[in-house]
Amino acid sequence: MSLAKEREESSRRMLQLSHYQTLFDLNVTSERCKLVLEQVEATVKPLVESYLRRLNDPSLHIHTYATTLQTTYHDALKKKHSNIGRKYFVQIMRTVGQSQVNELTLEFNGMSRVVSIHVETNFYPMWEASRTNRLGDILGGLGADTTVMASSSGQDAPEREIVKFDAVQDFIKSCIKPRRRPWFYFAKLHPLKEEWSESRLFEELDKAYAQLSSIRSYLADEKGLSDRAGRILELFKEEHEKQEILLFQKPYQLQLSAAEKVQSGVSRQAFTVKDGDQLIEKGYVVYYRYHEKQTPHEVLAIQLDGHNHIYTNIRNLLGPGLQEWWIRKTFATHSLDNAKVLEESMTLLRQHGIEVRDADTYLAGVFDNDAAAFTEPAAEVKKRLIASALLFAHASEKLQLPTSEEGGSQPPKPAGAGDGGDEGGDPETYTASFRLPPILDTVVSSGLTFSLDIVRDFHLNLTALDDKHFVILSGISGTGKTQLARLYANAVYGLEYEAANPYLSIIPVRPDWTDSSALFGYYSSFEQRYVVPEFLRVVLQAQQEREKPHFIVLDEMNLARVEYYLSDYLSGVESRKEIPLHSREDVEAVPKTVTIPPNLYVIGTVNVDETTHAISDKVLDRAFVMTLSEVDFDSFWDRIDEETQGRVAGEFHFLRKVYGIMKEHHLHFGYRSMQEMLRKLLQNKALEDSVRLDEEKALERVVMEKVLPKVRGDDSIADMLSALKGTLAERFGAGSESVRIVERMEKEIVRYGAAQFWR
Repeated sequence: MSLAKEREESSRRMLQLSHYQTLFDLNVTSERCKLVLEQVEATVKPLVESYLRRLNDPSLHIHTYATTLQTTYHDALKKKHSNIGRKYFVQIMRTVGQSQVNELTLEFNGMSRVVSIHVETNFYPMWEASRTNRLGDILGGLGADTTVMASSSGQDAPEREIVKFDAVQDFIKSCIKPRRRPWFYFAKLHPLKEEWSESRLFEELDKAYAQLSSIRSYLADEKGLSDRAGRILELFKEEHEKQEILLFQKPYQLQLSAAEKVQSGVSRQAFTVKDGDQLIEKGYVVYYRYHEKQTPHEVLAIQLDGHNHIYTNIRNLLGPGLQEWWIRKTFATHSLDNAKVLEESMTLLRQHGIEVRDADTYLAGVFDNDAAAFTEPAAEVKKRLIASALLFAHASEKLQLPTSEEGGSQPPKPAGAGDGGDEGGDPETYTASFRLPPILDTVVSSGLTFSLDIVRDFHLNLTALDDKHFVILSGISGTGKTQLARLYANAVYGLEYEAANPYLSIIPVRPDWTDSSALFGYYSSFEQRYVVPEFLRVVLQAQQEREKPHFIVLDEMNLARVEYYLSDYLSGVESRKEIPLHSREDVEAVPKTVTIPPNLYVIGTVNVDETTHAISDKVLDRAFVMTLSEVDFDSFWDRIDEETQGRVAGEFHFLRKVYGIMKEHHLHFGYRSMQEMLRKLLQNKALEDSVRLDEEKALERVVMEKVLPKVRGDDSIADMLSALKGTLAERFGAGSESVRIVERMEKEIVRYGAAQFWR
């Protein structure tokens, strides 16, 4: 090699630190990134690759800043004032299991004007070191001239604050509650100036590599533990087949969904526990690789109604050979004796075949570290954990599971019922099923006029969501909204429409309902007791009998402002959080708080007229809204027996003609009005001749009493009034009373621009 080439090669392998600083100081982002790639990357990367070969460790590899520089260079027009390109780094990364950890970083930082040879890490390993009292050994193993820095603005932030050795522990603790998650840098710093030869670079890398060995070793070990614990979490995630789970000797169906990512480091699996089609409880298995608020290490949690009933460190399973997974349980309820709750919960675990020791610790499973697997299928361990969480929720009164041999308590007695019964007789049992074909069979046999499409849509609206069942039935009066709700609730239990159903409550809404006490009650100082309305009674009963659906119909729910009295229900059913009832210690029959159980089905019926209130979007967004304004008089007529048809056929077809005239203006009537008019006409026909009203006069009377009172509007109904007058005149005569009423409304339209039946 010629002397000139030797000098060129030597110059190329020299680190021109002062020149690098000049490049980093350039103001044009595109030019800066381009030159850093061409001059810094081209020199530094080969040198570090040569150093990496000296280490001779196949688990190590190189990562550089080049990708960011190239991307920024091509997007420079959008990032003219970016700080990208004001530094350059090459990282030596170690592969640990399926993860990466920083072994050493060589950084030329033009913003702080230093060469930094450091080991960097995010906050969580340092949090874990502080939590497990290993931080002192780590810091004690570092060289005296090591600088500890932290960057609270992220890994790429230019600002890094220096943290003194004796302040590192307190600094970490100060970051936990305010959820500051800085990156840490353990560095040997040098000025970014003059030149470094290849030998000088390798010498400084060797010094730093040795000086930072305690933090390097800790991070590698920590990443290894994290990787092993993470693989245990993955074992659980993979299991989501439907299983049978036994609670209080009753089998239920346990179904888990696929795991989904919730946020960085956290994923979860939803699970449901069902008795047939009825949801008993819904919860989550939550997998934490870390959690920025709660934990720096791997945790498995079982959540029910927003409470962590199990929250356990997965690393307790790591160790040599077989490791028994003992989990300690504590309770911290505000209104119960926690010692008694713990005692009861451990008793329940024993009754369910779960091993208990030391009065507060239970065995979840056994993990074989050599095989990296549980000694039984992971699905069985997960099912045991879910069963334990359900029993803890039951013991702490967050959930009430059926405990009788039949799998549930007896149905609530109707008001006024006594304790007696037929001697030797069995109490009536009620079995619910949401299978649609039997429900449709009950609807067909009921004699009521509801199409397959309406019943199917109502069924889907009520059952589509596992933990929220809220449907609003809207439509003109008399279209069968309350009938549909009652018919469906009875059909679920296989009951006829007229049968009494202890799991159905129809609650008429009052106009004076202005807050949630109408539904959830209040403490009466005058009566010295907690007043329990029907709604709360059903909620409490539904908690007692989780396997049975309970139906509530809020009849004419918009007679009062719905968002006023229904707000607690809406909040509770969405958030699954507890609804406060009272704070009194002397009220024992009513709990201080209540949650909306998933077996509560709420159906509201609404009419829209001058006596009702509009329903806000807050309510509508949380409900399925069905409109039952379509009236199928063909099916209605087909269900009437032939004898009755023969007696009132003429009247029915005339009333249907009137219906057709009014329907276009949404002033028509429904099944109830038609049925009541026909019944009156039949009753009149059954009277003796001497007192019977003329049949045509009787027909006109029912029109005046049940149809014309619905007529109201502005000049848009003028054509309807004209058509209605013609039809009435043709049937009853031009001078009939009904025609005169319509003529009077026509005159009001002309004079006032609006008219109504009422004067």
